[in-house]
Amino acid sequence: MGQFGVAIGGIEEPALFSEPGVFIVRPDATRYYWAVQTMPFARPHIDELIAALDFAIAKDYSARGEYTGALLA
Repeated sequence: MGQFGVAIGGIEEPALFSEPGVFIVRPDATRYYWAVQTMPFARPHIDELIAALDFAIAKDYSARGEYTGALLA
């Protein structure tokens, strides 16, 4: 799990728990979406995530930060 930047641990928590992470990787093995949440709230709901992925795939929607064209002056 260390290669994804998530840990297992706990202070005044259950003896063993995991930090959830969502990792979506394109077929060419590049990252599309990477999220690690260490808190028990603000985690994506799986139904919403699937709906967003369906939209992104249908619209060929790129992840933010992928634009490589010229910038407007």
